[in-house]
Amino acid sequence: MTQAIFMPAPAAGAQPLSSLPPRVPGTALFGQGSSEPYARALGRKQGSLTLRPVSADYGLAPVTFTVDSWCAPATILERSLVAGLSGPLLDIGCGPGRLLAAAASFGITAMGLDTSTQAVQQALDRGTRAVRQSVFETVSHTGRWRSAVLLDGNIGIDGSVSALLRRSRELLSPDGTLLVEVDPDDDVDAAFQAVLEDDDGKVSEPFRWARAGRTALAARAGASGWELSATRRAQGRVFCWLNPARANRPARRSSR
Repeated sequence: MTQAIFMPAPAAGAQPLSSLPPRVPGTALFGQGSSEPYARALGRKQGSLTLRPVSADYGLAPVTFTVDSWCAPATILERSLVAGLSGPLLDIGCGPGRLLAAAASFGITAMGLDTSTQAVQQALDRGTRAVRQSVFETVSHTGRWRSAVLLDGNIGIDGSVSALLRRSRELLSPDGTLLVEVDPDDDVDAAFQAVLEDDDGKVSEPFRWARAGRTALAARAGASGWELSATRRAQGRVFCWLNPARANRPARRSSR
């Protein structure tokens, strides 16, 4: 289902990231700082990036992302996910914009958010709409997005699943849908300091991150105004659809 309500623009008066106060050590943005592995990998449009905890004490195995897939068109599976959503759509942590391009091919109005200059530029080069900012900054048309996506582990942004779910609830309309990709292990539930490392061993500054499986997401969703409405497992990935809890949905008008 599509709904071309508007073509979002950056929020009026929103501060560019370059003008924001610097973060304290240990709170850098995803894959940024130090050797800038995220920007390096996106610039080459190939290779892999490994996200790992800074300490083995967390007991978590590293997660490896394939940069080629981020820079390539969305897969058939991903396109099927996007096609089932309503616009306007917000892609939180959009990267180089493959999901935005998929949305555009279905006539779905969409905008992406990412804190990486390189990622946003590549999304713009695809002819899509993307803004360089954090989801926790002022986002245009707050409360009017019909759907939002958190794929590729982006439920871990800023290290608090609960905070991100609450923020997403603010951004979406009362009848909106949030599509979340969770960890393949249902029982994973962890927040930690992580670094991103590329194929050449170049490492980012530590940043806050989290991982959550379906069980953890369902529990945290319930405390954040959401309810888990569906789950799909495909190609080794797990996707969950969240909708506003019934108590928070607008009442339907009687036809009488």
